[in-house]
Parts: sequence; C-alpha cells; structure tokens
Amino acid sequence: MNELTRTALYCAMFIAVGAVAGLLGPSLIYLADLIDASVAEISIVFTARAIGNILGALLAGRMFDRWQGHHYLIVMLLCMITGLVLVPFSTGLSMLVVLFFLLGATEVSANAGGNMMMLWLHKEKVGSYVTILHLCHSAGSMLAPLILVFAQWTGHGYGAGYWMVALYALLLPLLLWRQPSPTFEVRASEVVPATKQKATFLAFLTVIFLYVGFEITIAGWISTYAVLSGEDQNTAAILVTWFFVSLSLGRLFSVFLLRWITPRQGIYGLLVVSFSGSLMMIFSDASLVVIALWLGLGCSAFFPMLFSYANSIMALNGKRTGYVFVCCGLGALVAPSLTGPIIEVFSAAAFPYLLLVLALLMVFSWQRLAGMTRGS
Repeated sequence: MNELTRTALYCAMFIAVGAVAGLLGPSLIYLADLIDASVAEISIVFTARAIGNILGALLAGRMFDRWQGHHYLIVMLLCMITGLVLVPFSTGLSMLVVLFFLLGATEVSANAGGNMMMLWLHKEKVGSYVTILHLCHSAGSMLAPLILVFAQWTGHGYGAGYWMVALYALLLPLLLWRQPSPTFEVRASEVVPATKQKATFLAFLTVIFLYVGFEITIAGWISTYAVLSGEDQNTAAILVTWFFVSLSLGRLFSVFLLRWITPRQGIYGLLVVSFSGSLMMIFSDASLVVIALWLGLGCSAFFPMLFSYANSIMALNGKRTGYVFVCCGLGALVAPSLTGPIIEVFSAAAFPYLLLVLALLMVFSWQRLAGMTRGS
C-alpha cells in the first residue's frame, strides 16, 4: 500500500512539473507585456530556462546521492512554488531571467528525482511505472494552456494561472514529507561488465541527446514550418496540440503494451514510426495534422522505454541520472537552436530533412547501443 501511495504521489508531482514546463510558451506574449519587452527580447527566458535545466541536473545528480530523495525534492518544489508565485510580480527582464533560470533548475530536479525515485522503488518492474510517470508529465503540459485560459476567463489574467499551478504544487511537499524515500541499492552483479560501463553509458547518453533534440525540434518548430508553408496561423498552432495528444495516447497505450513486449522491442518500433514520419513529410501529400499525430506516436514512449532499458543493464544512481538530464537539457537546446538558422539559410523546405537526419542519427546511435548490449 505504501508503494502504491508513493507511486501516485510521484505521478501527481509530474503533473505539476509538466504544467510548469508547459506554461512558458503560451504565456510568452503576457510576459512580454508584463515587463514591456519585445518578443525578441523576452525569448531570452527560453535560454535561461535551458541553462537552469542543465545546471540543475548536474546539481541534482550529486544531491540525490547525498540527501534523502524526498528531502531534496521538497526543497526543489518549494523553490519552484516561490518562482511561480513571483513571476506575475516581475518588474523587468532581468528578474524574469532569474526566475525562469530557477524554474528550469527546479523543474529538471523534480523530473530527475521522480524518475529516480520510481526506479529505486520498483526496480526491475519499473517499465510501465516510468511510462505512466511521463504520461502524467505530458498531461500537465497539455493542461497548462487550459489553466492560463481559465485564469484569463476569471478576469485575473495569465498571472493567476501561475498561482493556480503553485497552489496545486503546494500540496506535494506536505505529502512527500510523510513518506519514506526509496534508496539506491547496489546490485550484486551488473549485466554490463565494469570495463564496458563507461562506453555503454556514453552510448546511452548519445541516444537520449538525439531523441530530446528530435522531440523538442518537432514541438518547437512544426507550427512555424506550417505557417511558412502557407498554413493558417491558428491551424498551424493546433499542430503542437495534436503532437502532444498523440504523444500522450501513445504513452498510455504503451503501459499495456509493455506487458507483452520488452522496452528493447518497443524502441525499435518507435524508431520505425519516427523515421517513417520524417519520410512522410518529404515524399507524401499527407496533411500536417496526420504527420504531427504520427510523429507524436513515434516520440511517445521512447524516453521511458530507453530509461527502463538502461536501468535493466546498469545501475542508475543519482550521479548517472543527473548526467541523463544534462543531456536532455543539451538536446533541448542544441537542435532546436540550430533549426532557425537552417530554415533561414535553406528555407522552410529544409525542416523535414533536418528531422530525417535526426531520426537517422537516432537509429544509428540506438543500433550502436543495442549492439554493445546484445544478449543483455
């Protein structure tokens, strides 16, 4: 019963983490108006959040090995709540940059901690549980725009939406305090020999880096690609929603699918979907809605399946998990940042080819990892 309670608590936390991750994009114009900045100026908060993600992951990786997991999560959640409360009171760009750096660091700490606590709690049976965790994250991201719209409807503006998420998150430290933290257990023997662990872990990090770049590039640029290709702006904006709807449904479906297949088999299937979706953009006349749905399905359970697979072949302690989320931050920063200049130089027609290259790199990097761990 205690195991079920903690599992539900981590899922509830991931709804809050997903909502925090999903607030910035839809509220960008509100934030620009709040401090009287241009859209170009306000976009620096994305960089601040990404840097917060990277540094927060590095710190979290070490702290989760030194502190009890729930204690560090409580500190990070309280910092996150403070940041959410203060955003609507921002008086200048520098204050927003600091706050979103803080939100980025605390968001990734809660994300890494939730994954780690679930791994340490359920051990070898973690596959479906990690997938449910990430389903809750995507549900939170989908809820974030609706919370902002509801806040606007009440007449208090988008700022109240930040406070609503903070109010929900305020329950989490109280509940975590009452539950014991799972602990990392050293395995009697490792699947991957000690001499090969470093190379195998680096291969795993490469796949993570490329996957996150692929997903965030789709989510961040498919609407812009649609507008530049002649689509109506509102129709283009909805493509991101379709992408995340498909991603969430794919994660839900994979919870049941993992009863019959291994994460390794699932990863191969998702790579086929992602690669074929990239080809579809180039060589077919399919609508962008269909393509967004197909790509969302390809991205759906890739991260939780890969994370579960890595846990099955090597022990993921706090330090290693921290490096995983550093690579997530770098993946979210590098590929999407290069997309704009590539489109500017080669036109919007280059976007599908960029996705195809990323998908191919994912296939090759996964094949390398799978080859290194064949028989595991």
